Amino acid sequence: MTKTLRPYQEAAIQLLWRYLHTTQSTHPLVVAPVGAGKSLLIAEFIKRIHQEYPRTRIVMVTHVKELLTQNMEELKNQYIGCDAAYFSAGLNQKRLNNDITYASIQSVWEKANEFNRAPELILVDECHLIPHNTATRYRKFIDDCLALNPNLRVIGFTGTPFRADSGRLDEGKNRLFNDVAYEISMRFMFDEGWLCRPIVPATETILSAEGVHSRGGDYIASELEAAVNKDELTKPCVQEIIKLGADRKRWLVFAAGISHCESITLEMQANGIDAEMITGKTPKARRKEIIERYNKGELKCLVNVAVLTTGFNSPPVDLLAFMRPTRSPVLYVQTVGRGLRPVYEQGYDLNTTQGRLDAIENSQKKNCLVLDFGQVIESLGAIDKVEIRKKDTPEEKTEKGKEKEKKICPACAAVCFVQQMTCHACGYVFFERALKLTSADKESKIISEPDMPITYKVIGMKTYFHAAKEEGKSPTMRVEYATMFKTIKEWVSFEGGARFRGEAWHKNMLPHTQAPKTVAEALLIQYPKPDTVDVIKEGDWDRVQKVNLKGAVYNDIPFIL
Repeated sequence: MTKTLRPYQEAAIQLLWRYLHTTQSTHPLVVAPVGAGKSLLIAEFIKRIHQEYPRTRIVMVTHVKELLTQNMEELKNQYIGCDAAYFSAGLNQKRLNNDITYASIQSVWEKANEFNRAPELILVDECHLIPHNTATRYRKFIDDCLALNPNLRVIGFTGTPFRADSGRLDEGKNRLFNDVAYEISMRFMFDEGWLCRPIVPATETILSAEGVHSRGGDYIASELEAAVNKDELTKPCVQEIIKLGADRKRWLVFAAGISHCESITLEMQANGIDAEMITGKTPKARRKEIIERYNKGELKCLVNVAVLTTGFNSPPVDLLAFMRPTRSPVLYVQTVGRGLRPVYEQGYDLNTTQGRLDAIENSQKKNCLVLDFGQVIESLGAIDKVEIRKKDTPEEKTEKGKEKEKKICPACAAVCFVQQMTCHACGYVFFERALKLTSADKESKIISEPDMPITYKVIGMKTYFHAAKEEGKSPTMRVEYATMFKTIKEWVSFEGGARFRGEAWHKNMLPHTQAPKTVAEALLIQYPKPDTVDVIKEGDWDRVQKVNLKGAVYNDIPFIL
């Protein structure tokens, strides 16, 4: 039985479709957090591609068989009668002669030349596993397919568009992906009732990683396990889980290594808890049996080592325990995501925001309890704010420093140094007040507090051509709003996958005119000066949230077309 798409899923497919038809020879990302329904997105997108372009050769590739089977089941339900098969040793099927192939990268990475037709689309689920390093299985497979078909498009799906070792997936040298075709925030998913909120009580026991070295963006596994796998730490952690999780139905514990996993499991069992463990060495049949028992509610606690972070979908999970520190933002987000799927109570209208929120509030799973023994949240911050930004070049650091030294005279718009008490051009006296954003205690919260925008009066506006620094990126129009306190910059896209943002910006400024198709065309237009801009402070960055012009309001990210 086919499923009806949620509004944001429909928006994702529309914008991805539009991106592919308006941007050539680039590989986009679709960013959607855990629980957003990426399997359904992929299935419906494939279906629509085949409806418009029959027999398009498509390969969907990922790294674990659980994701493959989950995605294939969604495809078979959504696209009845499709010509699809697996290429996966773990699933005992290796077929490359169908229109659609769902493949494990471990099995297919050297098989590009054996397809019956060269792939035209490659879709990668959990694409944050693709490194910038070209000497890897993913990159070899994709490069071999591109050699067969230079017009091949690669689409990546992930909830974490970055890697600890190389930064954002669409930035940097040797990156595969060029742009983000669609992104939905975790904050939206919480606020709209599509995800269950996590709560974090204080724990008495702390698992410290002090003295543990790092490699590849996370702690060295052997050193970390040696630091935390101690009876004097394991026993009190287990006691706290039992105490704090007394009213919870389904526990999921993350350990630092196999020996640590065994210690936790035995301690749970010694305290009368129905617990089992899964590691990378657990036989497939045994692993399947344990997960089935857990999903049926026959097991209260499941302990694992880096196995159930992706591809594990069990909505009833209502307690997560970090019994391992981590420095990896990807691991952090993926791990917490195992407990965010809601269990809706029946009798509520799930087509409305309030109906979904009420269905969660009145269900057996009102929230997910996160026990952070490893101080992961304190270290990496709120889950909806996790991001890895590329390091500024020396030139960028210098430019930022210069910007901080400037202010704009509200009387004549002259550029003045921040230390000046009067304007050198017209003599205006500055009566400045400090603008500070309070962020006390945000680092210890798993969901961030809503950022409060600051409204600035705009005294002047200029537009400039901004060439992309990286090959394959589209140029943008840099808009500079001069205010009394600073110059606020915004980058508006009229080309490439983010063109819809530029169209929305233009529509607000000149609602009865057609949006330009290029930045060059936009620069010829005399746009009116806004009255004010609302700005959200994000680290060293100012993000324009709203532009206010004679009663009209431009929202930065139009959610649904």
